[in-house]
Amino acid sequence: MEDIEAKAAKASTCGTPRIEATLNGSLNLADFQNAVPLLRGLSIVNETVDKIEDIELTIFSEPAFLKPKTWRVDVVGADCRYQIPELDVQLEGASLTRLTEAETATVFFVMQGGVDRVELTRLQATVELLPRNQWGGLSHSPQMVAAFVQPNDPAVERLLKNAAEVLRTNGKSAALDGYKDGPRRAWELSSAIWTAVADMRLDYALPPTGFEHLGQKVRGPGQIAEFGLATCLDLTLLFCAALEQAGLNSLLVFTKDHAFAGVWLKAEEFSTSVVDDISALRKRVKLKELILFETTVVTQRPAPTFTRATELGAMRISAAHEDVFELAVDVRRARLQRIKPLASAEARSIVGPVEPPADQGSGFDEAPVDLPDAPAPPAPEHDESARGQDRLARWKRRLLDLSLRNNLLNFKDGKKTLKLEAPAPGELEDLLAGGHALKLLPRPDLMDGEDPRSQAIYEGREHEDVRRGHAMDALKRKEVFARVSPDELESRLVDLYRASRASLQEGGANILFLAVGFLTWTKDGRDTQRYRSPLVWVPVELNRRSVRSGFTFTMRDDEPRFNPTLIEMLHHDFKLDLGVADGEMPKDTAGLDLAVIWKSVSQAVKDIKGWEVTEDVVLSTFSFAKYLMWKDLTERTGQLRENVMVRHLL
Repeated sequence: MEDIEAKAAKASTCGTPRIEATLNGSLNLADFQNAVPLLRGLSIVNETVDKIEDIELTIFSEPAFLKPKTWRVDVVGADCRYQIPELDVQLEGASLTRLTEAETATVFFVMQGGVDRVELTRLQATVELLPRNQWGGLSHSPQMVAAFVQPNDPAVERLLKNAAEVLRTNGKSAALDGYKDGPRRAWELSSAIWTAVADMRLDYALPPTGFEHLGQKVRGPGQIAEFGLATCLDLTLLFCAALEQAGLNSLLVFTKDHAFAGVWLKAEEFSTSVVDDISALRKRVKLKELILFETTVVTQRPAPTFTRATELGAMRISAAHEDVFELAVDVRRARLQRIKPLASAEARSIVGPVEPPADQGSGFDEAPVDLPDAPAPPAPEHDESARGQDRLARWKRRLLDLSLRNNLLNFKDGKKTLKLEAPAPGELEDLLAGGHALKLLPRPDLMDGEDPRSQAIYEGREHEDVRRGHAMDALKRKEVFARVSPDELESRLVDLYRASRASLQEGGANILFLAVGFLTWTKDGRDTQRYRSPLVWVPVELNRRSVRSGFTFTMRDDEPRFNPTLIEMLHHDFKLDLGVADGEMPKDTAGLDLAVIWKSVSQAVKDIKGWEVTEDVVLSTFSFAKYLMWKDLTERTGQLRENVMVRHLL
């Protein structure tokens, strides 16, 4: 998307107030509905020797595609720049909806000042308004093509009704139930949709040259059904819409002058909405987790089978075609990143459902026998052990380092720590306690980086914390984001992996933990230095199938523990009892009851200035002096009690 930087022309005399604005060069209805801002920057620059007071800066357009808006600024000092912080300009969605051809609009900025409202300066810039069905191309914003996948269009409902009839005719369940019965069912649904589209008897229309970068007008499902014409992109969008409405996760794949579709056979998606690594597609296709299919051959008479279409799709991402590959857009991931479908146009008179021909169902493909079954989740493992509060516990605590050099009391982020995006730590811990493996992924670009949309504008309109919602969605898929780049994530995980393995091999002790919840505290009320101490340790281990497969982490057999060093330090230095004892932490049906633990700690410190509980989750190594002795005392309590000498000392 090309931005336009506009500046008011300076007068011949030096030192004239001016307006500076950065606008999007083009805009369409899909941009408007997905919080792509018109304004990216707006400033008042006062280069005079006098301050300017009672300023009103107004924006309006011709034609009126935006609602006039006025910003009021009390004063801008001499030789100062004032940046307007609030840039959400309301657009007239109806005017963008009515556009049938591209149109150039002029945006005006007028600045007035003083009690007499004297015009100080003005600025104008042009913006290209695109019709509602105009996709701007990959150069505009690749992921925004997902907005043109319209699963709720009435024509898609008619198409899926025919697909259900195909399934019924072939002795299959007519339910459009997505991944309910695994990869085999996903194949059946996809094949039925293929057959239903073939029965529409569509004709192929050539797309404009270079459409993948420059964009094109898109035929919606209703227009395709009414007129029977479609380009490769039109067909791809139609298939993706039907697959999405049937509960399947779809892809759009772009090569030079061409587009085709894909569908996941498992309830998965890529970690980013835009995938520019062709090998990522090839690997999923080889693993039979993903299938790609050539969409244009559905217009042939007779149409080939779905199996043949998938063979042609796989050929398009082979090594021989790498030089023409552009990228793929994962529709499911785009939805998770809050790119919504374009609102349906006014109802058009589309043709009714196609009457099934006498030989309907001949193009329907049974699922290949070598499709993988969905893996069963690992069985949870539990190791319950009881520990008491007695003299043995005091022996253990005397081994703890109570100085601020200990990262159990004064934790600091570093190269061997990973802060995780975990808005629901309790759910994360429950998954680990249930024996599930969680995949670690780098923090995605979500309305930042190269994403043209404004997170602030979206959250203001939708009343939603975008990043929290995205992290919650990921946790449901057993994925956790780390707040680092992909390269940095790999480097840190390798370091943690090697350090934890070395400790286990050389000393027999696990030092890799998930620190869940932190107590932020100070030495006294006047101390500005704040310290962070982890509250709960969840013992974990990192796993990876190969060097390039990425890391997952699971919970070890050891029991989670409350930070014993913190308990002893607070008792020794502050005579403070947090109400939680190591080995006696409250539990719920799935694992620890973190909410109860944090509430207990918060209650204990609520009257202490500068002390509070934060729900951060950090993956790191934790160790302290004489750790193995403390671990030995902790894990061999029962055996030690049976020893005559120890029993006498106790």
